[in-house]
Amino acid sequence: MRFLMDVGRTRFTALVLLLAYLPACHSWRTETVTPQAVIEAKHPDQMRVARADGTKQVLHQPAVVGDTLRGTAREPAIPLSDVQAVETRHGTGKSLLLGVGIVGGVLTAVVLACRSQNGCFGWE
Repeated sequence: MRFLMDVGRTRFTALVLLLAYLPACHSWRTETVTPQAVIEAKHPDQMRVARADGTKQVLHQPAVVGDTLRGTAREPAIPLSDVQAVETRHGTGKSLLLGVGIVGGVLTAVVLACRSQNGCFGWE
């Protein structure tokens, strides 16, 4: 029984660490339309801009003002003529689903192990 409790704690710790990393699971997708169209259709919180010189810059709360793409006040504005491509952030949905599946699997395994050992954690 002690072994099951130690294994349960180890798995719980691993699960907590996995869930802590879920916000980092994302990817950037290149959009096929203009920056204006992306902003109007998706209202992204963040947009990564590939510039003509090959550099990339992330803009927070992007907006098109005249012929310029702007983010927050601290981020430099980018002329639309300098924008090679724009990318938006995606991906936490699949990672969240994976995390929920893992949590469910671990909890199911712990409950089944406890029931087969005549109870543990005070369960009968």
